[in-house]
Amino acid sequence: MTIKFKRNPFLLFLPFLLYYVYYILKHKWPVLYGDEPRYIGFAENLLHGFYSPPAPGINLWNGPGYPIALMPCAALHLPVIFYPLFNALFYYLSIVFLYKALTCVAHERIALFFAIIWAFYFNIYTYLPAVLTEIFSAFLISAFVYSVVLFYKGGKIKHLILSGFLLGFLALTKIIFGYVLLGGLLVCLVLLIFGKAKRNYQSSLYIILIAFITTTPYLVYTYSLTGRFFYWGNSGGMSLYWMSTPDNLEYGDWKLPGLTNLMSPQPFNTTEGDSLLKANHSAEIASILKHQGVEQDDLFKKAAIRNIRSAPKKFIKNYFYNLSRMLFDFPYSYSYQIPQTITNIITGSLVFWAGIMALIVSVINWRSINYALKFVMLIFVLYFFISGLVSAYARQFDVMIPVVLFWIAYMADKLPKVNLRFITEPVRE
Repeated sequence: MTIKFKRNPFLLFLPFLLYYVYYILKHKWPVLYGDEPRYIGFAENLLHGFYSPPAPGINLWNGPGYPIALMPCAALHLPVIFYPLFNALFYYLSIVFLYKALTCVAHERIALFFAIIWAFYFNIYTYLPAVLTEIFSAFLISAFVYSVVLFYKGGKIKHLILSGFLLGFLALTKIIFGYVLLGGLLVCLVLLIFGKAKRNYQSSLYIILIAFITTTPYLVYTYSLTGRFFYWGNSGGMSLYWMSTPDNLEYGDWKLPGLTNLMSPQPFNTTEGDSLLKANHSAEIASILKHQGVEQDDLFKKAAIRNIRSAPKKFIKNYFYNLSRMLFDFPYSYSYQIPQTITNIITGSLVFWAGIMALIVSVINWRSINYALKFVMLIFVLYFFISGLVSAYARQFDVMIPVVLFWIAYMADKLPKVNLRFITEPVRE
């Protein structure tokens, strides 16, 4: 019985599912907050046969991936608490799939150790009680990693199709992955032409093409609404606008259209932040907000491009501020320092330096590395650096922690054992 329990990850990690349910019940707000009503609203729209209102009030603020996952709750008219309870299941399954992926490339003890690290990754606990995309995205990422490992291990078509579907559904959930798919497609085509391991590159290309096929119905739908090819959503313009801000005291983090500083973590807020935001942006924002939907998105993009051309060095600084926020949750515009920042910096630093060590080992042993890991890391690297081009936060990095842990665990498994004890020398008389 004990051996069966250890070999079955669904049983092994079951206590975490129970704990996550408890955590959600304890911390869920009694009302919907922030972006939560929008996701539930989109799920209800899908049940009624449409996604966005027609022009001019087109609303494609996010993709339909997460709302599709919420449709059962919306169809059954379940109380609000049931929506985040699905997060407990998604997080639990992400641990199971990460563990199963790790057991394919590393020893069982290492697989268990890194799966437990993910299970106790407290930074993402913030999103457990929330009806937001982070936990669901982490589940899709873990499942994607596992399916890619299975495909490159066994070569079965069903795992190839599943890998492409999961990657495509991830793009529908976080539309930034739509551009990751495009970047991955270009990289795989170049490698297919000039690289040596053409069979591997061809398989990667198939996975990406299947992902594009998965997203095609949504892209056809956005084309029918907007008349634009490869149009993923109308939230990118505002995000790019804030990321491109030329003002020295602003670091590229997103702000509310009402020009308040409430989007920063609330304990960070300074009293003068709102007045400075209004002084820097009120005229331009007011002008843009007179328009709706796609037209508004276009105007934000034009303003962002103008900002980038007028202050390219500041844009580069904001880009690195974005990468810093993803890793360390710092800095924020017009914000105080709080003790929580220390925790974020420590967590981010541990991941960062472990990643640097794994990178060094990867470069030295590049030809010997499992190709499944190479492909997964290609997706991660593209996602990380493309995310820096718009307002970025720690939650955008947190969802990719399963990939980072998979990479570090693989490298740790291949390293020789390190003995920290001195060799005992014979006593000299």
